[in-house]
Amino acid sequence: MRFSTPLLSALLLIGVWLPAAHAGTREYAVEVSAVVQDSPPRIDLSWPADPTAPEIFIYRRTEGDSSWSAPIAHLDGSATSFTDSDVICGRGYEYAFRKTLGFFSDTIQVPNGSDLTFAIYDAWHDGMCCYHGLGAYEVAGCGVVYAAGGSFGAEEITAFTLGSPEEPCNELIVNVTLDVYGQETTWRLSEEASGAVLAEGGPYAPPHFGHLFAGIKYPAIENRGTILLLVEESLSAPLADRLQRLEMDLIADGYQVRRRTVNRNDEVPAVKALILAERAGDPSMETLFLLGRIPVPYSGNIMEHSDHCGAWPADTYYGELDGTWTDLSVNNTTASRPENHNIPGDGKFDQTFLPSDMDLQVGRVDLANMSVFAEDEQALIARYLDKNHAFRAGQQTTIRRGLIDDNVGELYGLAPAATGWRYFTGLFGAGAVSEGDFFPTLESESYLWCYGCGAGSYTSCAGVGTSYDFATRPVTSVFTSLYGSYFGDWDSTNNLLRAMLGAQGQPLVCVYSGRPNWHLHHMALGHSIGYSTRLTQNNINQYTSSDCIRQVPTALMGDPTLKLHVLASPSQLQTTILPGEQVELTWTSAGSGLEGYHIYRAPSIRAAFERINETPVDGLTWIDASPSEGMNVYMVRAIKLETSGSGTYYNLSPGTFDSLNVSSSVDETLFGAGTIRNFPNPFVEGTVLHFDQPQASRGLIRVFNVTGGLVRTLFDGELTAGKQSIAWDGTGAKGHRLPSGLYFCTLTAGGQTQSRRMTLLK
Repeated sequence: MRFSTPLLSALLLIGVWLPAAHAGTREYAVEVSAVVQDSPPRIDLSWPADPTAPEIFIYRRTEGDSSWSAPIAHLDGSATSFTDSDVICGRGYEYAFRKTLGFFSDTIQVPNGSDLTFAIYDAWHDGMCCYHGLGAYEVAGCGVVYAAGGSFGAEEITAFTLGSPEEPCNELIVNVTLDVYGQETTWRLSEEASGAVLAEGGPYAPPHFGHLFAGIKYPAIENRGTILLLVEESLSAPLADRLQRLEMDLIADGYQVRRRTVNRNDEVPAVKALILAERAGDPSMETLFLLGRIPVPYSGNIMEHSDHCGAWPADTYYGELDGTWTDLSVNNTTASRPENHNIPGDGKFDQTFLPSDMDLQVGRVDLANMSVFAEDEQALIARYLDKNHAFRAGQQTTIRRGLIDDNVGELYGLAPAATGWRYFTGLFGAGAVSEGDFFPTLESESYLWCYGCGAGSYTSCAGVGTSYDFATRPVTSVFTSLYGSYFGDWDSTNNLLRAMLGAQGQPLVCVYSGRPNWHLHHMALGHSIGYSTRLTQNNINQYTSSDCIRQVPTALMGDPTLKLHVLASPSQLQTTILPGEQVELTWTSAGSGLEGYHIYRAPSIRAAFERINETPVDGLTWIDASPSEGMNVYMVRAIKLETSGSGTYYNLSPGTFDSLNVSSSVDETLFGAGTIRNFPNPFVEGTVLHFDQPQASRGLIRVFNVTGGLVRTLFDGELTAGKQSIAWDGTGAKGHRLPSGLYFCTLTAGGQTQSRRMTLLK
């Protein structure tokens, strides 16, 4: 038996009952990883021995399949490995492992015409559906369904007569699909007249399972579709340089970027209308990144504590594009936080569960109302964007391993920390997962992913830390999962999940995992955290049902485009027009151990890039023999065969860019050479030139196009000695926006001229 959700949460909060830390939690997971070979192709799956496992079922489906096959293996519980040789290179295979089944089918022989009673019971009086999972039962015979349901409270009893003289039937089949708490469920089939029990089932073990997405040379994900970057407008001007850098980082990772601004006081439906309009204009839009204080939707009648029932924040409203959201029926004002109150017509929606599948991968970075930090909102967002760029660019050391800080244990079958045990091994490999205290471990030791759970409040997780800890102590983990009371209500002041994003160090993602369980296994082969988020939000029966499945508060705090594995980028791409209007590309190395480089081309920085080489380029130069007429924007990306805990896949680095117009050429010697530099380069909205002036003198700073024509004079006057900088917004002398292309900035001072080659992209 277990506590009801409000009582359980309250006990968690005050720490009255907690079982021994991590007691039995690992038993709820199958910690599976894969080692692969390509000749002949095979995937060797292995997992630690579990003396509690009675048996192990293995299911498989090929990527793209919507349903699972029958088990490909049924092993004794002592088994620790399985080899799948029915595979080919370049394809992804998804595996499901079950130590306990979540579905049962019993066939019972009964004489035709028998008068029967079927009774099903729930020990905690909350049925099998739907708040804690999507359990259901069905009793059928010879094509006739005699009893079915799932939402029945304490018990449901059905009397019926099996078959008839005209259509005789001699057997019944009882099908049971469990919710999270199978140990609460029992059933009994008896003769109505005598009460004699003919068959019975339950209680059942909670789900013990695992998943893996494995492959041999799984193909690189080159085009990730369009991302809509919604920025709160007060951040646009002060963070302009960082936002431009973020856009270039996204483009370099295979996204097309559309940026729009939103006022924090806009109405939620108006923001949704903007998203719908952007998607209608670009059906390839797959991702939504909410940056800053984007208006927060609230929805549902979510149950947790007695003081915490009602509407919770629901960014799922922005990502689910074709379902019906209403504001008509929920009427609940019991929560202590007024934001959770939900009454008809108040602008908060009724839906507790998603009305339809999520269409977009949604992530939010919102650091408003975080007074626990010494820095203000703008400074915290700036720090997040700096951390984000540093991670993408490989400028920080992050060890590929997982840390679990479990202060909850089994929790009556929920076992939230099993998410870490379940997936970290597949992400990082056998032996790369350990237990330890969140603090001080993560102040000095690097872990790519960590999981922490404990008795909670809006701002604390017992045994893990507090929002104040995150505001004052560095954290060396990039991805974080947390479980505890109140965490999912992430719009609260100094909320723990959002505090993680503001911390110094490396944190970029934080999710509330345990209600429901998150499914992360696709990230092992290069998919983004946004991909895992949408997969988790949409889960009905693709993966094992878990507490609060498909509920609208399930959200990603962080950049939805982030991947696990970072690869260094090539740099200093230079394009030159050769005789016959061929284009030569040269660049500097991205390091060793590579398969080579891929070359991409687009008519503008905002367009989709198309790969123009067939096989990886082995070297640091390449010639485009057939460039397009007009503007050509080139991108070069390194490619590496990456090994994870789930096999091998081709990983792409961020791209490096340059561009030119094949109908124009320029003699760069006309402009001399020197040490003047600009950042960013290439640039979209503006760039800043930096140079060191040895002594005071008159100076002239000008911008020329590729034909040598003067387009803008940036400075004409006296320069002081020392380090100097001057900005250029990409406009001409009359303030008009200049076209994409190659430009040269020259500095003439002290009798010398030096220049800088710059690329303006659109």
